[in-house]
Amino acid sequence: MVYIHKRVYADLDLIFTGMLHWKIELSFSFAGRYIDDILAQCYEIEHEKYHFQSQYIEHRNFGKYVHRYRRNSDTLWYIIYDKDSQGNILVNKIISNHTTVG
Repeated sequence: MVYIHKRVYADLDLIFTGMLHWKIELSFSFAGRYIDDILAQCYEIEHEKYHFQSQYIEHRNFGKYVHRYRRNSDTLWYIIYDKDSQGNILVNKIISNHTTVG
């Protein structure tokens, strides 16, 4: 089962708001679908056969594992999470490659 930390919903709200105020005009509908796609990726993590460990210090602050979601050629979303002994996934944070520092 996948559990989403309340911090992730705050992250998604910030992403959504940022998209609406971005330099290119994006529709409310497009931004909403974009957020839905990121959230859908969170729920796909439990079906992954291999879980990649977090490499960046910033990511390790939020979880042991990272799922990479490449949205387009410029944007990669890091979905940072932990797993428990029963295989449950706790998604803790979503960070863009544009803000990740190695």
